[in-house]
Amino acid sequence: MPTIPLDEGLSLHCAVDDYLWPWEASTPVLMMHGFARNATFWNRWVPPIAESRRIYRPDLLGCGASDVPAAGHRFTTAKIEAEILAVLDALSLPQVHWVGESSGGIIGLLIAAAHPERVASLVLCNTPTRIPDEIKGIYALGQQSTSSAIRTLGTGEWCRRTLGYRLDVERANEQLREWCIAEMDKTRADIAASLHECFEAIDVKPLLAGIRAPVLLLSGDKSQIASEQQKILAQTLPRGRLELFAGYGHGVNLLQPERCARAALDFWRNVEEARQ
Repeated sequence: MPTIPLDEGLSLHCAVDDYLWPWEASTPVLMMHGFARNATFWNRWVPPIAESRRIYRPDLLGCGASDVPAAGHRFTTAKIEAEILAVLDALSLPQVHWVGESSGGIIGLLIAAAHPERVASLVLCNTPTRIPDEIKGIYALGQQSTSSAIRTLGTGEWCRRTLGYRLDVERANEQLREWCIAEMDKTRADIAASLHECFEAIDVKPLLAGIRAPVLLLSGDKSQIASEQQKILAQTLPRGRLELFAGYGHGVNLLQPERCARAALDFWRNVEEARQ
């Protein structure tokens, strides 16, 4: 799997799923994981999509198989954007269909706004315009802030106590719940805390009207973080379309991966047919 060197001496890991003939040249897909997660959260999407598309799944610094920054590393949106653009350039990807979950969707919106030529379309799963103040308070778990709670409890324990806000625990079986906790716990607490400080300061709403790429929004209608904001996204994005999963909370990308993948494939087909 490729590793992409960055200016500061660290490297990003990117899983590549390529089962096509060399001469097949459909627009590739980049899948960006959410907060403190990693590329494996997309595993169930890969089989149906990889039949017709090359897939690239990068891990942010400190997540998955990417290098872990030294203590005190501060994440910023500008750094994250530059790192993902470095992945696109290193792998010779002039343009991609972007798939992002939660904060991975926020990253996609930022790049689509700043570099519209690099993003052919966006599929956004459970993506809010911002983290609501109510959720910030819940995530703090009685501490001064969410980042303080993560540093105090560790990423895994913090995840366990707040899991219901990122995954519909009534729909998710025990194996999936425990796997999510264990995978997030692989992200060092100070890294997760710094990432959260970065993402909780973002509000992409002012950017939405200027994003020209087609956007498919996928969310459960009971998601406490994203569902209400999906209407804002659908109404504000010039080419946004909302598909709600009735009766589901947060985490449709994990709870209904095959349905999400099929929706994405149909969406890309329509986007590309409209261009012809």
